[in-house]
Amino acid sequence: MKNFQCIGAKCEDNCCYGWKVSIDNETYKKYRKTNESSLKFLLNSNVTRNRSNPSPQNYAKIRMKKDGDCPFLEEDKLCKIHEKLGPQFLSKVCRIYPRLTNIVNGIYEKSATLSCPEIARLILLNSNAMEFDEIEESVNIDNNIVSQLYTDNIKYANKVKKYFWKLRIFSISLLQNRKYSITNRLIILGLFIKNIQECVNSEKIKLIPSIIQKYNNIIENGDLEEYLNSIPANLNIQVELMKEFNDQRFLTRFSKNAQSYINCVIEFLKGMEYTDKSNIEDIVKLYRESYLDIYEPFMKDHEYILENLLVNHVFSKLFSINSKEGVFDDYMKLVIYYSLIKMLLIGMAVYNKKLDENVIIRLVYSFSRAIEHNNVFFNNTFKLFKQNGYNTMAYMAILIKN
Repeated sequence: MKNFQCIGAKCEDNCCYGWKVSIDNETYKKYRKTNESSLKFLLNSNVTRNRSNPSPQNYAKIRMKKDGDCPFLEEDKLCKIHEKLGPQFLSKVCRIYPRLTNIVNGIYEKSATLSCPEIARLILLNSNAMEFDEIEESVNIDNNIVSQLYTDNIKYANKVKKYFWKLRIFSISLLQNRKYSITNRLIILGLFIKNIQECVNSEKIKLIPSIIQKYNNIIENGDLEEYLNSIPANLNIQVELMKEFNDQRFLTRFSKNAQSYINCVIEFLKGMEYTDKSNIEDIVKLYRESYLDIYEPFMKDHEYILENLLVNHVFSKLFSINSKEGVFDDYMKLVIYYSLIKMLLIGMAVYNKKLDENVIIRLVYSFSRAIEHNNVFFNNTFKLFKQNGYNTMAYMAILIKN
């Protein structure tokens, strides 16, 4: 977070199209008072009051052009407002992106969305384990507050949220434990979360600390190694499940900022020779070959990329207490997220005849723009998994293991 700086025109994409950009009250007043002649007409004609449920943060909005571009976007991919008036005149949305903030027990936790290519590089390509620094900041710094949680709230006395910090520390420590493969880390996490969900269902919340200690001992002693090695890989079911997920894509209308993701999906489909007439056995054969010949050799030396992907998700999404339905739903969402990225990379590797950091960054940032910023798509797919009875640890293991 402290190393992030927008790279402007050097970026392979830009964040000035396809979004809905709210203008806060303070910024709106600045725009109305400006005397910058080259901007005055543009501001008056393209920044309009929000007449439906206005608030100080959502007081007005930028009217995007028909093609989805921001009217202040220049040919060099820079912002005319920034150029003529300076960063202090940007809307709060534009100033803060891609930063996100959660407040946990009064502490502001800063993270970022991977929909920005530069932040994706900073997060994913660092081979060192992700660290969390505590610093003091001015109260005047703008933040995009996503969630707030106070674990000592009396209403959580008999709820799983009371143990949020213990669950978070366990989950991140496990995902960063490089004695185990990413596959095995995810499966152990699932077994653990399944136990936690059983405690919640039986209203035995007080057992959570002892379960955490039990799993810490198991991980330290390697007691699950034989079991983990015995779990079979079932690529046929994995590809079938992912096919259902992929088919759901065609039922969703994406905005212009999803085009880079659509291009990645097209590469995946072409790489897997995936058509309406494709034979599932042929797809599985190509999928297996790509995994063994391209994906696995690259990831063997770059598994930290997947580790960082998962840890960033766990930290920024307040895993595992974010889903109203339960902690295992949070785990399912994590696995689906990971499995989709993995599946698409395996297909894209065939199409590109290689897998490298550039391919991964291109997929991850475009996936985040299209999927993470589109709750309808992911929620519909998640519901589909539950309706079909795939919300079990057995199916999650199938998605994880190749």
